[in-house]
Amino acid sequence: MKKFKAVALVMMVAIMMFSLAGCGVDMKKVSGSWIVSTINGKSAADFAAEQGLPEVSVQKVYDINDKTVTLKYLGADGTTASNSGDTVVRKNGVEATINGALIPLEYHEDNDTLTYKLDDNGTIYEYVLKKGSYDFDAEYQNYMNSMNGGEEEGEYEEEGDYEEGDYEEEGDYEEE
Repeated sequence: MKKFKAVALVMMVAIMMFSLAGCGVDMKKVSGSWIVSTINGKSAADFAAEQGLPEVSVQKVYDINDKTVTLKYLGADGTTASNSGDTVVRKNGVEATINGALIPLEYHEDNDTLTYKLDDNGTIYEYVLKKGSYDFDAEYQNYMNSMNGGEEEGEYEEEGDYEEGDYEEEGDYEEE
């Protein structure tokens, strides 16, 4: 009788372990960095352009693991900002909680994407995320450079890259 109870106990533990293994999404597929691929079916760049904004202003990076999520985005000062929260593994993805907001991220194995919907005062935005990385600081700097005539900080003309009249000859200026 003792052997029967021991075997029954081992079988119950094995069954519980197998049933728990099937309860959640495979975190090996979901863990990592995810960036915005589309918003309402449009690329992040196209969606931003329709709003009159640069892509860097709508882009987000979600760093996800089985316990935490870190959301990175462009801060008000033009540098990378972030908020972190907890994740709960679910059957079809993960639920992330950041600053009290619940973000249910659904995993789609067929195209290796995560999706979620955001309701902003009655306007629904559907985000599709793909694995990747995004350098907010570099992209913001590129945007600022494009707004300032396209020259990078520290860029200068090489000898021979100027045209006649681009610089002042000795005697071409007035002394004060």
